[in-house]
Amino acid sequence: MMKQGGIAAIVWAPDSPHAEHDAQRLNASLHKIHYLRYKRPLLAPIKYVPQCLKTWAVLRRQRPSVVYVIISPVVAALSVYIYCRLSGTPYIMDVHGHSLTSWKWAWTAPLQRALAKRALVNIVNHPGHKRLFESWGAKSLVLERSPMSIPGDRLKQVANPNQYSVTVVSTFTGDEPLELVLGAAEQLPEVRFFILGDTALAKRTLLRAAPDNVVFPGYLLGDEYWNRLYSSQAVMVLTTHPYSLLSGAVEGMALGKPLILSRQPVLTDYFTKGTIFVDNSVESIVDGVRELRGQEHRLTQEIVELAAEKRERWETVFQELLALIGGDPCKASRPGG
Repeated sequence: MMKQGGIAAIVWAPDSPHAEHDAQRLNASLHKIHYLRYKRPLLAPIKYVPQCLKTWAVLRRQRPSVVYVIISPVVAALSVYIYCRLSGTPYIMDVHGHSLTSWKWAWTAPLQRALAKRALVNIVNHPGHKRLFESWGAKSLVLERSPMSIPGDRLKQVANPNQYSVTVVSTFTGDEPLELVLGAAEQLPEVRFFILGDTALAKRTLLRAAPDNVVFPGYLLGDEYWNRLYSSQAVMVLTTHPYSLLSGAVEGMALGKPLILSRQPVLTDYFTKGTIFVDNSVESIVDGVRELRGQEHRLTQEIVELAAEKRERWETVFQELLALIGGDPCKASRPGG
């Protein structure tokens, strides 16, 4: 299958480190398809039509032997399915956990089920999701998110030893208790908090309520994003969703940064070292930051160890994926290759 037009990876987003990593390892052509503003629900009905057309155009041009599509949105997988049904091409769905558990996408569950049953295999990141797919009669494989290897020459900024800083990875969606972060920042004036994300999506009241030690750098891409994480002493990502394996947490781990995360089942299962878990309250977040500062050296060592363990685990399951799609492991891209 990896002959002919090779593998095409489809993601409907302007930027996706996760998609870039997996496409590189699969030696796939990555197509980031997106129009108009990102994460604007009101624009979705408008932009999905041209994104479907663009998806069909790139697939017809490449004529891949396998299509690897990352969802959400599930409409991306639907557009891939239509092409694959007409062309006889197998497809793989990489299903982000929030597309299964978020109220926003609950209405798509019947469609996800139908598409999953027709996929060659479905990639999920938690055993609970695997059990769900198997109950649907759909083949699935648990491929946990792997910390990427970021070349050192891309990391130009280093942490300031005289200014303790925490980078908060955010998208300003409803599951992120950012008001609590601002409350914690007020009690930690000696700590600088960088809250990432497109501020056009943030509530004006939230931005106005920020104390002086909170900075909103905006929505960062590529090396700007990696350097923002790398130049902080810790990375914080919070959510009220119990089954969301947060990309920002995996990316912070990739850079060897201790983490402060919400105490949620998927997160506590995955991040077994180098992490401080907090409840969604101001007091718990304040205590978590102080605990991390007191144990920073140990937690930094642990998160580096955990990243190595996760990479090894990912490599093992990745070979199973290659076997399923008929690939030659020797020809797949290696880290840094």
